[in-house]
Amino acid sequence: MTVKSFKQRLKWSALAVALSLSLNACTSTTSTTAPNASTVSTTQAFSSLELSTAQYQAMVQSADADSRFPAMVLLARSAIVAQDYVTAEATIAQMKAEAITPLQQDEALLIEGLMCMHQGKNTDALFILNRINTATLPTAVASFYYQVSSNVKNNLFRETHRVEQLLQATNDRIKLLNYVNPETQRTVALQIEQGLQQLPASELTVQLNQNSDPLLKGFIEFALLDSSQSQKVKQQLVQGWQSKYPEHPLSFAAENLAAGIAASSNLGAASGLDATSGQVVSLKEGDRLAVLLPLSGRFAASVGEPARLGILAALQDRNSNLKVTFYDTNRMTMEEIASALGQNGTNFIIGPILKPEVDALLSTNITLPAIVFNQPASPREQLYYYNLGPDYEGALAASKIYHDGHNSPVVIAPESTRGQRAINGFTQVWQQANTNGPITCRYADINTVQAALTTCPLNNADAIYINATASDVIKVRGVLPDNTPLYLTDRSYMGLNHSSGELALAGAFLGDMPWLLTDNALKKDLMATLPQADAQVQRIFASAYDSINLAFNLERLHQDRADVLHGISGDLQIGSNGIIEMAPMWVRLGAQRPVN
Repeated sequence: MTVKSFKQRLKWSALAVALSLSLNACTSTTSTTAPNASTVSTTQAFSSLELSTAQYQAMVQSADADSRFPAMVLLARSAIVAQDYVTAEATIAQMKAEAITPLQQDEALLIEGLMCMHQGKNTDALFILNRINTATLPTAVASFYYQVSSNVKNNLFRETHRVEQLLQATNDRIKLLNYVNPETQRTVALQIEQGLQQLPASELTVQLNQNSDPLLKGFIEFALLDSSQSQKVKQQLVQGWQSKYPEHPLSFAAENLAAGIAASSNLGAASGLDATSGQVVSLKEGDRLAVLLPLSGRFAASVGEPARLGILAALQDRNSNLKVTFYDTNRMTMEEIASALGQNGTNFIIGPILKPEVDALLSTNITLPAIVFNQPASPREQLYYYNLGPDYEGALAASKIYHDGHNSPVVIAPESTRGQRAINGFTQVWQQANTNGPITCRYADINTVQAALTTCPLNNADAIYINATASDVIKVRGVLPDNTPLYLTDRSYMGLNHSSGELALAGAFLGDMPWLLTDNALKKDLMATLPQADAQVQRIFASAYDSINLAFNLERLHQDRADVLHGISGDLQIGSNGIIEMAPMWVRLGAQRPVN
């Protein structure tokens, strides 16, 4: 593979040769120009987030008397997106203290409800939102309110499975149609229909018979016909629907369906996945790709930037002509991003990385094919995910130890949540092949590890797996029998080949990404661009790089589940519930092992 330097790559991307990159794309249902440092309007306070939390803090400090309150709205929203709830709570308290008009009081409640929703406190959020006088809200505020309220009620439906919660969310989205532009109306209309499809056909039929509002009945009846597994049946039913609801907000979707195009159309995408068909859709050249990453804030350097560089490198190596837009998840809510994707015809999503953002993406009910970098709370069709966590490390170690012929392993891990997850992952896989579970030994303080492991039956083990940092493993190793095979995974590797830490662990078996255990020109370019890149940064780069090639090969990998994609992060396969299974490279550490 011919590899150019990252300086050339960045120049290439800046010129937008063959990519049409937009690194700061921000779209909202209430589009407006970014506020300046001293004057902010209520409309701007509820538009897209364009700046960082620090910049909004400065804006509050410099705002004039009329602009101070809307500037605080922006600051609180930005802090909530960044999960800085301390700043958000303090700002909301300040808003409540300074609120003069009933509208300002309602705006403070709305932002408080938004924070509760982001914290998963949906019952509290609903209680707060119900105190707001919606009849007096200006258009921008009302639009924001109904987005938040509908998401809260939909979240409650997922928690309680109470149909009335989903119907209330539906009614809120129907009201939202009155406050958004025509293009966004299409996105909202599809969200309504897709939300209703969470109900079984029998319940949809009951609701159709119980409701008299023709607008709601049109949505329910469309959800019923679109839930059919047969495209031909849908096309037959849609003609009757069109005659009954000629001016309905879903008329455009009915026209698409009649023409043989998927009605749900992935929140407005011109092509992609029919959410009810089970069809697997790969990324294709010329498609529109959305990349969701934290490109500002505290996770930008360690997470967002390496992922962005990995994606850019893969696109250049493919000489791709994808239309790519990067969205900053630290500046836009998932609701805002979903709205933007619905308007611009996006075909595929890569990202986000952080688990709360992955779950927030799912809560928007968007059905576009997506590859994310963290395990979602629940699976859905066409959602594929990497698991870079300790549970997957433990599972890989168990598989390797079993296939190496060992029967009595001991697992050693610190007394921590991460350590327990590694043990759980190891145990789950081990017990699928061996009726006897592994022996587990824990330590609370690495400085007293020798005492902590005195009761651990190390001499009875035929293999030992440690899930700990390299520095911890070096200290634990002094307690272990010399002749027992030692296995390590990602947690124990610092990403530098033949480092002093690796030499101290000579003889141990290590399983990690091929990218980390070998050296090449692409890796050299990355380290020149990000000289402080640690092992985790390198793993994120490699996973992001492989996500592009994986997206182009999804159909092939689904057709033959035994097939693999040889990536720099490992041999990749599609597992159950959308997990991207990564077979690591196993090496025996030592000065003589090759790294080329």
